[in-house]
Amino acid sequence: MKKISKIVYLLLFAVMFSCNDATDITQEGIIFEEDAYLTLKDLNTGLNGAYAAYGPDFGGGSILFNDLFTDNMRRGSSNTGGGTEEYQFLLQPNSTSPSQIWSNRYATINRINRTLVAYDRLFPNFTVAEQADAKHVKANLLALRALCHLDLFEYYTPDYENPSGLSVIKMDFVPADYKEVYPRNSVQEILDFISTDVTTAITLFKPTATTYIGRFYLGVNACKFMELKVALLSGDYVAAEPLAQALMTAPGMPILSTKAVYPTMYTDVAPGESFFTLSRLQGNNVVGALYYFNDGPADPIYEGSRQLYDLYASNDVRRDVNFRAVDAGAGKFPIGKYKGKNTSTNRLNDIKVFRTSEVKLILAECKARNGNLTGAATDVQDLRKLRILPTVPLPVYADLNAALADILLERRKEFAFEGHRYLDIKRIGAEINVGINRDPNDAATYSAQVALSASDYRFTFPIPQDELFANPTLPQNPGY
Repeated sequence: MKKISKIVYLLLFAVMFSCNDATDITQEGIIFEEDAYLTLKDLNTGLNGAYAAYGPDFGGGSILFNDLFTDNMRRGSSNTGGGTEEYQFLLQPNSTSPSQIWSNRYATINRINRTLVAYDRLFPNFTVAEQADAKHVKANLLALRALCHLDLFEYYTPDYENPSGLSVIKMDFVPADYKEVYPRNSVQEILDFISTDVTTAITLFKPTATTYIGRFYLGVNACKFMELKVALLSGDYVAAEPLAQALMTAPGMPILSTKAVYPTMYTDVAPGESFFTLSRLQGNNVVGALYYFNDGPADPIYEGSRQLYDLYASNDVRRDVNFRAVDAGAGKFPIGKYKGKNTSTNRLNDIKVFRTSEVKLILAECKARNGNLTGAATDVQDLRKLRILPTVPLPVYADLNAALADILLERRKEFAFEGHRYLDIKRIGAEINVGINRDPNDAATYSAQVALSASDYRFTFPIPQDELFANPTLPQNPGY
């Protein structure tokens, strides 16, 4: 018996040391960061990877969720149950969209931060010309990091205007150990961090750059738009109004698309009014696949809602863009916004993230909130004139709530299927008591509820369950 015990002990001793030896082995194929990033070209590759990682159009992402959870969609004729939970207002820490958006934005941030670490290491050894180009890369990285934090802020922050309230986790570094956990930062800390990143980015952009410019990259105007969004979300409308006014006429800012140009923007024939667009090429994510199984309109997973369709005037160009081959009598409202590039049927389209029309509607909102109801009405009319011809009347707002309700309505029509509706109800609807109130015919396609109050806790995402498992110190949002 003693002999057997001695043998077992010796075996355990040997295994222990052999395991320790194994952990000291450098495996073949491992590439360390200091070897992965050696040149300016490598920094460019890191930036490309960060842009490629950012995906509001990925499955379960913000583009689909915003319309499906609210009132812009109904179940398609070929749907076998997809989207049932979202449409029935079931939102939990293990739900798809909160997990997908959280993981996508933080994964993108991680790529950004790793490239920024390499930038700091390589920058002193670059030539003067290389340093100017490297700063331009860093500007893009900081702007994209700000955008990711802005997305996270909007979805997971319960109260935008409570500076000491809980928001999300600020990540401006690469964690040294995957086991480390971090607290949720305050609202003010996240807004300040976003502001710092965009302000710094603006100073670093190279005016004469010939690469990483144009609508497929976050330039100066995109950064100024994020500055505007920070002021808007924090309730500083006095500061937001001149920011919006200046951005409307800023150098390089595209003008509002006319009725003739508007459809071509969504077939990617013309850039239109989008000043930040995610490029999608063959082999990239196909946004139309969110709504259809195959190429044609005969097999929809989701359709537009009857209620949304009925909001548009018959001569509103947005109805023609958002819908196709409608058979209202049969209850068929197929979505047409993402048919494909150059009117093809491959459903592959670029993603319009920032548009001049949103700046215009934010300007109208700020004017209304600052007491200029007529100015707000004029801005809304200006946009409608470009969507509905030949003429539209000037809205008359009796008070601020009436103006906000009309602006919320216009945002619904303008940004349908672009990832805005849920967040718009959260921010504006809660203030004026306008939540989700579906057409009963739309709700019946999922046997779902018709209404959800804008004050409901589900207008803030839960912290995902996977994150809570990894970091049990995080407090969950109220209601979950």
